[in-house]
Amino acid sequence: MPAPAESFRTGSLALPWTRACFVCGQDNPHGLRARCRLEGGRAVLEHAARPADLGWRDFVHGGVTMALLDEAMAWAAMARSRRPCVTAELSARLRRPVLVGMRLRAEGEVVRAGPRMVLAAGRVLGEAGEELASATAKFIPMDPERSTGWLADLVWEGSSFKPEQLFDLG
Repeated sequence: MPAPAESFRTGSLALPWTRACFVCGQDNPHGLRARCRLEGGRAVLEHAARPADLGWRDFVHGGVTMALLDEAMAWAAMARSRRPCVTAELSARLRRPVLVGMRLRAEGEVVRAGPRMVLAAGRVLGEAGEELASATAKFIPMDPERSTGWLADLVWEGSSFKPEQLFDLG
């Protein structure tokens, strides 16, 4: 199994997920249950917009679109920094309406990474590849004491990685 630095650039490898997260949480009854993967240098996830994602009439709530962006960019930041990260700042631009029933692809990639902050960019694409939303965000890698609980919540079944391949556990 390749280390994340190698696999981040090639192939498509499944990432773990959490139990409670709104976007990826398997035990969240209201969540999206989306699964993220590393693909071609990006963190990618897909979601079919549901009636439960509604904001107004047949428009998906902008917060759902931003949550998809945040998830993809966060996993890109974590794969690059090899540490769990939290979102410190997110700026999004909703370019076109996202409608219930649309199949969406969210992509996140690292623009710049340092030991104390990771800058990422992301976009949500429609089925035809049209850009529906874009964002940039700053992520702060967690210190080892705080990351222990977060790492314990991850579900690795079906992941292409072992914990020590994705995160610096030392």
